[in-house]
Amino acid sequence: MPELHCHLLCSDEYYRPWSEAGIVETETQELVDGSLIDLCGATLLWRTAEGLARTPTLKHLEALRQEINAARPQCPVGFNTLAFPSMRRKDTPDEKQPWVYLQCGHVHGYHNWGNHREEREGREGRHRECPMCRAKGPYVPLWLGCEAGFYVDAAPPTHAFNPCGHVCSEKTAAFWSQIPLPHGTHTFHAACPFCAQQLTGEQGYVRLIFQGPLD
Repeated sequence: MPELHCHLLCSDEYYRPWSEAGIVETETQELVDGSLIDLCGATLLWRTAEGLARTPTLKHLEALRQEINAARPQCPVGFNTLAFPSMRRKDTPDEKQPWVYLQCGHVHGYHNWGNHREEREGREGRHRECPMCRAKGPYVPLWLGCEAGFYVDAAPPTHAFNPCGHVCSEKTAAFWSQIPLPHGTHTFHAACPFCAQQLTGEQGYVRLIFQGPLD
């Protein structure tokens, strides 16, 4: 598998035909924890046993989910208790699903506050005005990232990727926001590891701001 890793790491060689491509002296074929391998459009993440030892297990992720729910975060508008759904992937949000304003990070339940006429008619998509700070931006449901191998540590999930809403630890969000992944044949961009959606915004992720119970 000669110089396969260079398809991802070396943009100059990636653009050149094989007849013109040469060995990149500053690179090595040795796989280390976190190495990315591009296989004709499918990007593989290589993890070592030592690297995986620092990541959470599915059991640990489930415990973190239950810990967040046990804190009884509330929607600051409807005052209803929010809860992350089970780790099993779903296509539609639950009634108690947390939603976030990605411009500011304030977490709410789903509501129609700030749903202006142009938004209702679909011209602004899911953009809303946050009732807490008046920041305008995407308003999306939060989903706990359930693929443990994509985490770089076992810290609590406190940040969400923009614009998909997948939640993970701060270090994991910061790591993937700085990793350019191949997109098509000539471009690279940072993407959410859980859904491969291209990251947007200044950082590509946002810190979540939960409101605790009032009682």
